[in-house]
Order: sequence, then C-alpha cells, then structure tokens
Amino acid sequence: MNQIPLKPQNERFTDDQWQAIFDQGDNLLVSASAGSGKTTVLVRRVIEKLKMGFDIDELLIVTFTEAAAREMKERIQEALQEAVNSESDPVRRQHFTKQLVLLPTANISTLHAFCLTVIRRYYYLIDIDPVFRMLTDETETILMKEDVWDELREALYAENDERFFQLTMNFSNDRSDDGLTNLVFSLYEFARANPDPQKWLEQLSNNYRLTEGLAKSRLYQEQIRPLVLADIYQCVQLYEQMTQLAQGEGLEKMHEQVAGEQQQIKNVYEAFLQDRLEEAYASLEQLTFSTFKSSRKAELKEISNEVKGMRDKAKKLIQQISKSYFPVSPSQMEELTEKALPLVEEMTKVTQSFMDGFSMRKREKGVLDFNDLEHLALQILTEKTKDAWLPSEASKHYRKKFKEVMVDEYQDVNQLQEAILYWLREPDDTKGNMFMVGDVKQSIYSFRLADPSLFIGKYENFSKKEGGRRIVLAENFRSRKEVLSFTNLIFEQLMDPAVGQINYDEAAKLIQGFSDFPENEQFEPEIMIYEKEQEESEIEIPTDDILEDKTEGELFMTGLKIRQLIDSSFMIYDKKSKKSRPIEYRDIVLLTPTKKNNLTILEIFKTLDIPLEMNDAQNYFQATEIRTMISLLQLIDNPYQDIPLAAVLRSPVVGLIEPELASIRLADRAHTYYDAVLAYQASNEDELAVKLEHFGKQLDHWRELARRSSITDLLWDIYYETGYLEYVVGLPAGAQRQANLYALVDRAKAYEQSSFRGLYQFVRFIEKMQEKDKDLAEPVISIEDNAVRVMTIHASKGLEFPVVFLLDMTKEFNLQDLRNRYAFEEKLGVGIRYMDPETRVLYDTLPFQAIKLAKQNKLLSEEMRKLYVGLTRAEQKLFIVGSYKNKEQMIQTWSEAADHEELVFDPALRLKGRSSLMNWIGYGLIRHPEMQKYLEEEVSTSLLQDSNAQFSISWMNQQSIIEQRQVLAEKELVNLDQQMKEEETVLADSLQKRLAYEYPYQASSQTTSYQSVSEIKRLFEDPDDTQESRLTLESSQTKAASRQFRYTQEQLAEPKFLQKDRQVSAAAVGTATHALLQLLPLEMPTTESINQKLQELVKKRLIDEKVAKKVDVSSIIWFFQTELGQQLIANKENVKREQPFSMLLSADEVFQDYPNQEDELLIHGIVDGYLEEKDHLHIYDFKTDFILHPDDPAEIDAIVQKYQGQLRLYQQAMSEALNKPVENVFLILLRVKRIININK
Repeated sequence: MNQIPLKPQNERFTDDQWQAIFDQGDNLLVSASAGSGKTTVLVRRVIEKLKMGFDIDELLIVTFTEAAAREMKERIQEALQEAVNSESDPVRRQHFTKQLVLLPTANISTLHAFCLTVIRRYYYLIDIDPVFRMLTDETETILMKEDVWDELREALYAENDERFFQLTMNFSNDRSDDGLTNLVFSLYEFARANPDPQKWLEQLSNNYRLTEGLAKSRLYQEQIRPLVLADIYQCVQLYEQMTQLAQGEGLEKMHEQVAGEQQQIKNVYEAFLQDRLEEAYASLEQLTFSTFKSSRKAELKEISNEVKGMRDKAKKLIQQISKSYFPVSPSQMEELTEKALPLVEEMTKVTQSFMDGFSMRKREKGVLDFNDLEHLALQILTEKTKDAWLPSEASKHYRKKFKEVMVDEYQDVNQLQEAILYWLREPDDTKGNMFMVGDVKQSIYSFRLADPSLFIGKYENFSKKEGGRRIVLAENFRSRKEVLSFTNLIFEQLMDPAVGQINYDEAAKLIQGFSDFPENEQFEPEIMIYEKEQEESEIEIPTDDILEDKTEGELFMTGLKIRQLIDSSFMIYDKKSKKSRPIEYRDIVLLTPTKKNNLTILEIFKTLDIPLEMNDAQNYFQATEIRTMISLLQLIDNPYQDIPLAAVLRSPVVGLIEPELASIRLADRAHTYYDAVLAYQASNEDELAVKLEHFGKQLDHWRELARRSSITDLLWDIYYETGYLEYVVGLPAGAQRQANLYALVDRAKAYEQSSFRGLYQFVRFIEKMQEKDKDLAEPVISIEDNAVRVMTIHASKGLEFPVVFLLDMTKEFNLQDLRNRYAFEEKLGVGIRYMDPETRVLYDTLPFQAIKLAKQNKLLSEEMRKLYVGLTRAEQKLFIVGSYKNKEQMIQTWSEAADHEELVFDPALRLKGRSSLMNWIGYGLIRHPEMQKYLEEEVSTSLLQDSNAQFSISWMNQQSIIEQRQVLAEKELVNLDQQMKEEETVLADSLQKRLAYEYPYQASSQTTSYQSVSEIKRLFEDPDDTQESRLTLESSQTKAASRQFRYTQEQLAEPKFLQKDRQVSAAAVGTATHALLQLLPLEMPTTESINQKLQELVKKRLIDEKVAKKVDVSSIIWFFQTELGQQLIANKENVKREQPFSMLLSADEVFQDYPNQEDELLIHGIVDGYLEEKDHLHIYDFKTDFILHPDDPAEIDAIVQKYQGQLRLYQQAMSEALNKPVENVFLILLRVKRIININK
C-alpha cells in the first residue's frame, strides 16, 4: 500500500473516504453504502490523479448510465476550473488547463460507448465494415428478429425433423408455437450476456447426462443436497428439543410419540447424508404424523403447546422437502432428465442457428445492436491461440495507455463486461490498477443480467487481501438517524449470504454522517396499514365514496396523510439554507414497485387536489384510447375479428350501446360478428342500421387507404375523421391520453423508417409487444413544478428525497419466472420441464429443480435489495404503506417470526414465495420492544433490546377514510368562508384604489417609441369635429389631460376590391403627383414628356389610370419654370429626392406638454427633396392640398401652420444628418401655384 497523505484538519472527508481517494498500487473495491458520497470520492480521486501529473485521457472511467457520465464530466470540469483559478504555479496551472481541453474527449462514458470507440478505431482486427448504423429502435430490432426467426422456423418445419417437432410440442400448445419462439428469444438474450455465447450454449446439455446417476451429479451435490440436508437437520434439531421438553411425569405418551417420529426423521437424514436417495425418498413418503398426544393437565399445558408448535414447524419442513426437492422419486427424475437431453440438444442447435442468422442479417443491413458492441469489442481485445486467449494489439495499447480503470456501480456489471474490463486493466494483481465503486446491497438490475456475485467475490477476497483491497464507506450523509436506525433494524435480521447474498454485519450497517438535523420526535418512520375488511356500519356509505379495492384504500390513506403534512406545515430541514422550513409538495416522492397503479394514483390525487409529477402514467397498452386504436387497426387489417370489432363498435368511434350490440348478434348467430353487422344492415333501416352503414363506409375507406398509404397517414386520417384525438382530451388525464395517441403515430413513423412495411406487420408487432408487456412509448406528464413526484424504486436509485412514501408494500413477490417451462442461470445453464408426449403432463427435471431453487433465492435476494434502495432514499421522513385484511391478520402474519431465537431469520421464512416486502418489514419489527404496545401476547425482545430504532404503526379502513375526507372537505369550506370574509373587508378599499388609480406613465402608453413624421403632423393639426365632439363629452377630464401623443386613424384604408366605381380621392392624386415628381428627369419638362411618364407609371401599375388623368400636369410645368425649379435643374447633381431619415428625439421636444422628459422617440420620414450647397441646404416639400380662397392670407397661414411642425422636423433631421445648416425650407403648394419659404 502506498503512503497516504495526512488528512488536513479542515477536510470534510472521513478517514475511509480519504483512503479511497489516495490509496493506489493495488486493485481497490470501495463498498459504498447508500448516501456515503461515492461520486464525490470518485471525482476527488480523479482530481488527485491529475494533480500527480496524470492526463485525463490516461484514465478510463466507466459509468452505468449516460446521465451519470455527464454528471461526472461536469463535476470534474468544475473541480478543474477551480484548480486553474486557485493555482499559483504556472506549470501546474498549464497542466490543469490542458486537462480542461482534453476533458470533452476523455474516456468518461458507459461501457457501451467506450466499446463503440474501440470498434471504430480497431475494426480492421476483426474484419468488420466500419460504416455501420446503431440499431437503437426497438421496433426495428424486434421485427428483424421476428423476420429471421420466421425464415428459420419455416426451414426447420420443412425438414420434418422429429426432434424439432418434439421441441415445439414441449414448449408450445395446440393454438400456436409462440412458446418456442419466446424460449429461443429469451435463451438468445441470456446467452449473449456471457463472454462466449456459443460455448455457453454448447455446455447446456452436460447437466442432462447423468452418467453416474442423479445422486453423484454436480447439480444435485452442489445445489440440492445442501438445502435438503439443512432442512432435515433442522427437523432433527427440533425433535431433539421436543424430546427434551417431553420428559417427566404426565408426558409419557407425548414423549413416546415424538421419540418415534424422531427416529424416522433421523433415518431420513442418514439416508440423505449417505446419498441413498431412493431409500430416503421412500422413507419420506412413508413418514406419517398421528394426532398429537398432548397432556390434559393444566400445569403441563405450556409445555404441550410449545412441543406442538415445534412439531407443526417440523411437519411443514418435511412437506416442503417433498414439494420443493422431490416432486417425483429420484429414479423418475433421473429418467425424466435423460429423456429431456435430446430436447436440450435440439434447443441449443436451434438457438445457435437463430444467433447465426440474426448476426448475418445485421451484417447484411450494416447495423449493430448494443449487445454487439460489447461482443465485438471483446473480440478486438483478444487473440485466440491453440492453448489460450492472449491480449491483442488493441488490448496492449489500452493497457499501456490507461494508468487506472475506474468503474462506477460495479455491482451492476455482468460477466461479459467483466471480461472486457479484464483486457483493459493491468493483469498482474500485484500491480493492480482497477478502482471499483458500488454497493451490492443496491444491485437491483437482474433483468439487465447484472451479476452481483462479481462484486461479492471481490468483497470477500479483498477482505483477505487476495487480489486487491477493499474499503468500506458506511457513513451516510443523506438521512436522519431515525431512517438509518430503522433500516439497520430491518436488514440486520433479513440479509445474509443465504438470502441477500451478503452479510449485513457491522461493516455494512449505516452510520449517520450528517449531524446538522435538529432533534425532533416527529421523524420516526411510520407504517401505514389499510384494513381491507369492512366493519359493519349503520351509516350508509354513498356509492361514490365506496373504495373499489385495497389499492384505492392505500392511495387515499397516503393522499390524506400528505394533505395533513402540508396543511399542518410540517417542518423539515433544508440543507441548502441550513434551517427548518414548512414542507412543500416537491419535497415528497411516492415510490412504487411497478407502474401499474400510476393512473389510479393520478385520479385519486386529483380528487384530493394534490399536484403530481409523473412519468408513465399507466401501462401504455392498457390505456383505453390505445386499446381502441389497436382494435381499429386490427379491424382494418382483417374485419372478421369479433373482439376488435365489438370493441370499436362500443367505443366512441361508433358509439353503440350494449343492447344494440345484442341486436346485431341476433341478426346472424351462426357466423362471425362482422357477418352479423352486414346482415343487420341489410335487413333493417333504423337508426342503428344508419350508424352501421356510416361506419362501414369509413372502414372501407380506411382499408383502401391502408393499401396505398403509410400507417402514419392512416392514423392521422382516423384521428381527423373520428375527432378521437380531440375527444380524449375531455377525459380524465386527457393530456396523457392525447400524448399516448401522438406516441402511437411516432411509433408508426419509426416502424416505417425501418426495413418493414405494411399494416399487417405493424399489427403483428404491436401484438408481440403486448404479449411481452412492453410499452411502445413513455409520454411524460409534468403537471406542476411544486408537485409530489411518482416513480418506481428502480428509477429512484441514486436519488434522495426529504419525505418518502413506499407504496404497495404488501404486493406479493413476482415469481412468475419460476412457473415457466424453462429457467436460466449463468453458471447452472438451462433447466426445462419435460412434457410426457402421451399424457401431456409436465415434470420437473433435475436441472430445472436446481435452477428454480437458485433463481428463487436470487429473485428474493433482489427484492430484499430493492427494499434497501427504497428505504435509503428518504432523507428525513419515511412512510411505508400496505394493506392487510385487518389488524389481526397483520399481527398473525408478522408473528411467524416472533419465536425465532437467532437474530437473522431462517432462510425458509425469508424465502416464502407468497410473501411481500411488508411481511419482511413486519418480521423485523415483531421482536422489537416498540412493537409490544401493539401486541396482545408478549414476545421476547431480548435480541433487539439494545436497538435504538423507533417507529409507529397506524391503521385506517374505508369508514375512517370517508370520515377524514369529510373533515377535509368541511375544513376547506370553513377556510373558504373565512377567506371570503377577510377579503370582503378589504375588497371595497381595493376596488376604490384600483378605480381611482392614475397610471403615472399614461403619456408613454399613448405614444410609441417609433413614429412617422406624417403621424406627428396629424397631431400638430387642430382636432377634427369627431375629436372635438369626444373631448366635449369627456367632461370629467381636462383637455390637457386628454392630450394624445399618437395619431390613430379611425377608418382603415379600403381594400381595392371595394374601391371600384368610386371617385378618385385627393390623397390618391397627391401620392401619384409625388411619385411623378420623384421620377421625372431634372430637366425642363413639357406636357408631352409628363404625360408620357405618367403612362409609363400606369403600365408599371405604379399609378392607377383614373388617378393619372387627375394629375395637374400644368402645376408641374409651372414649378419647373419658377426660380426654385430652375435652380434645381441647374444643380441637379446636388439634388436628392425622396430622401429617408431617422432621428432620435426626447419626447418633450416633439410634444410641448409631454410629462415624462426621460422618454425618447425614434422619428422617421421621407423628405421630398433638398439641394445641397457648399455650406448650407435648401429643403422643399410638395403639397397638393385644395385651398378654397388662395388669395385669403388667413387660409394660406392655416396651411403653413398645418405643415410647419412637420417641416421643422425635416429641417432638424437633415441638418443633423449632413452637419450643415438649413437656409430655406420651401413649402410648394402646387394646386394654387405658390411657394412659401417658412424660414423667412
């Protein structure tokens, strides 16, 4: 071991964490309990490696998920950035900067992602085409598998091989051979989790060759014999205790009886011990238990009851031995196993053929799946010689490159991944460079073929310093001591190598690491039990309030508790602010074993007005809208299907009711339901017949569309024609339902982007997915930010929450896999049940029995670890929710563990198939001193006397839930009434303030920051009659207060189609005149040249012909004859016409009485023209206004006043733009042929 630096006083790490950060020179396994800060330790270790001079690309860091890899990179980046900022040594700072540059391409990823990197770099070592596509779409994968299997199956049927027919019959039924299909697919997937799938398959038949008999076989000796002997030896010990107790006066008959039974049990034990299996089996079958001879004496009653209890336990064990280990005699089992050998050989051959065919199909299409990545990477990393496997060029490169291989979540690695890691790490364990972090107590991914035995093996060996060293991080920095003590209490009694696969010893126990939580008695874990049995009550329960099942009861009980926490402002500690605060909905999470109750949760919590955030609101295929659409697609594919047809007719798509469906059936009882529909339609003319005719036309249309269009188009057409997409929005959880329908379209699109086509194949694919209980999509519901979260225990792994509710804890363990006709195990191979071809009866073979026992242990061990994950998610408050028939049944169930004399329960109790997580919790509580207040009979608490765990138990039934809901409703009414009264007292004042309120920036709201000069010009004019009229009516406001700062036109411009046959407006003539003056050449015009230009503009549709005729040509000739006109012609190169400008002014410069001096306006406009001379400018502007008395000075002065503001803005804008003063501003009145210089 290397020299670990001394830990500074101010370091927050524990001694074990400090060792995990700095220890090196050996393989290290860090067993990090829940909440022990393993990610922080891993990141710090990386940083310390970099400080030692390592480059980040010299480390391989493998994470379990892509999200974990992203988080790891982000944390390392933050730590490196901090190091760069704080480092004073320029060389070290440059090194850290280099690491930041290397970080984006560093090998911090999932193992799949790293394997992809290996393949892309070393593809030539295994002769693979480097141009490939990842097969990421599950639809395409499944359909490709089905396609390959269909071809293989047809070829096998064509060969008329008796062994293949026998294999099919053994695993299928009279209706289909789907059983064989499922077997081959499952065996293929399981085999691919091994480093050498072909070799693993080839060895499967070995366990069926019982050359030395069943008793000498490896499976019996290693798997069954130890269990049989342990159970019978327990019986022997029980009878020894019974014979000791049954001694003395008055117990002679009892003693004689138990002594006789004891001898029989010993004989059975001896026979099994010496492997005389037939004799042992016969003795076991002949073993009888006569009526128990108890003593009638009152003083001996206690002894009689004690002996009877032991005897009953022994009888159950004997029955269990027969049922679990020898359902048939050893000779029969041996015979059945040998008969199954040809089936296993054929199964292996067929699976290998499928594996080869699927691999070939993927190669032809240039695709790889995720499992291929690992196998191809392993091929690249190894070279096979005659005698051994050797490292390849690639392996040597990576072994040299990587100074350390770090693996996060090591407990979830499988055998194949372990093999890949071997060829990447240092093979010499004395120079080990593997750093593995994980917690075997949290290994809950067996469905991904994770193998926790890899972790356990190193955990045990490294404790003896064989191949490496282990470091245990037991301190939990997440949870309160109440949560930790409770978890320790349960698992010190439940978990050991027999069940759970690891000892829950002192090293495994959780220790509180975060001590800032305030002391509070309210944080003890609470067991919440719903009593399913309803008490008789004189009070009639409203129909709407009746709870349908125990799930609804548990959820209402949970919801009411959450409302109680929120309404009472239950205080929790906030680690960020370092102080207590009232609980919020976002602090609470509901953890469920599965997703099946999510829709019910959604509906009940909506009833209780509790906001939720949820993924996967339900099983996708169980959603009503999806079932309806699938039925319709099945019907379009083939209308002669009774169930889909009835489903669609009853659905909102058609909307028939049950009596109408019955009437249709009566129209033709002998044929299919579709024939009955046609018959009814042909013989009736009522409303129902009209509905059926309409639907028939729709169905014909969709069937035709399905033949010529895509499934995506078909679905959209169905949604459009039926309005179904809009309809579902109005149902409960409408957004979720609509998301489901959109997801179906997305899946259809993905399906058609693969190599598969057609409605038949798509329907077939969906049916396969339904059979496998897999969802097509996972639409997300996110209702509110401050919401209670809902997720599975699996999804919660690695997360933490202030308050946790563990739901559905009395759900029985799912051991469905053990009821199949086959079972797989990594080391034991495959076990099958053999069907007698004559009687069609299924029998267990020896391998099936052995693997079934091993799998049951593994499945229940994983359930135990799942419970550990669930309990350790809670930071502060833990609620465990379940249901029993009543309190008595709960106590009776838990009391099965009451008389156990050892701290850890017998495996037989823990491995009971029909049990639950709540039962296990109850077993752990029944002997605790806190439990005694709930019991009528005293139970020994000596084993747990020193436990500091605390907990409470509460019960609710339907009646109490209804009462609490009523109290809650009444409370809400009282609160609402109080709130309304309080609001009434301030409502009048509030209204008065609002009505009297004067907006301080009213002027700003009446203008805009971007205005044209033309608009401003209108505001400079006197108001017209309409405005005068409005101002007069607004008697409550002064004229100044009503001042407008933005011109608005009361009437919009008429569209051209309304302007036909109307007189030409003056505005149109003015616009045309301006256009003409802009485009006329600056030379002396003539009437002919002007008219020619006008016609040109008419042809270009710039001017309407009627308008052109109204243009005053003579006024234009007049202008160019004036002194100003001649001056423009003479200096045309210095004349600019129709010159746009923009200018930023303060508002009070534009509007004299504008109140907000800080406001600014952007003024824009177009100057008709200007003449630029050396040191000054001349601006001119044409107007075509009609003036009734042109000789009247007053009218001329009014026109000047009208345009003076506009022209002053022109003058200011041009002067600022060209940085020259404006000498003259000419207002040219064309209609009266006058030019006015407003600067004079």
